[in-house]
Amino acid sequence: MIQRVQSIYLLLTLVALIFLSIGTDVFVTKAEQKDQFEMISHGNGYGVQRDIYLKGELTDENTELLQHATGKIEIIDKMEGVPTFYFPFYSITILLSMFTVVVLMGYKNLKRQLQLGRILFVVNFILFGVTIVLYNLLKSNTLPESDAYTVSAQLGFGFYCIIIALAFSFLANIGIRRDLRLIKSIDRIR
Repeated sequence: MIQRVQSIYLLLTLVALIFLSIGTDVFVTKAEQKDQFEMISHGNGYGVQRDIYLKGELTDENTELLQHATGKIEIIDKMEGVPTFYFPFYSITILLSMFTVVVLMGYKNLKRQLQLGRILFVVNFILFGVTIVLYNLLKSNTLPESDAYTVSAQLGFGFYCIIIALAFSFLANIGIRRDLRLIKSIDRIR
């Protein structure tokens, strides 16, 4: 089993999905106003959390803005890990990791392994698309555009884990298909 290159590809897919499951940030947005506040939003397997750091006395407008962004009534000096959108994305990545193990262990039946590998690739591709959509939504919903503060967004290591899982599941399918062709050619020789 381990001598086959697709097994290594599936193991690398599994490692990337495990990194994603443990809460690695997929995307991070940061909104900052000099001498007022800094708000950092983390999107990971546990949903979206916001960290707020106050740097000075807030104006009433900024207080209202932060209350609306966090859904909290009171804003204190340091608020870390405020859940603003909770969905257990980690359960999806854990199920995807278990499905990767099923594909990996199906090496005795190559046709079934190829079918399951294709499903794994499609689900990884859907995960990639959903991540792009959520990234754009979070970036646009962090704070409304204004000249009073700066908003920046960046992709985290978790996003690259999704890309790694997608790429290696595709390469595993190519390896499985290559093995199927080899077995068919050997059967023709007999």
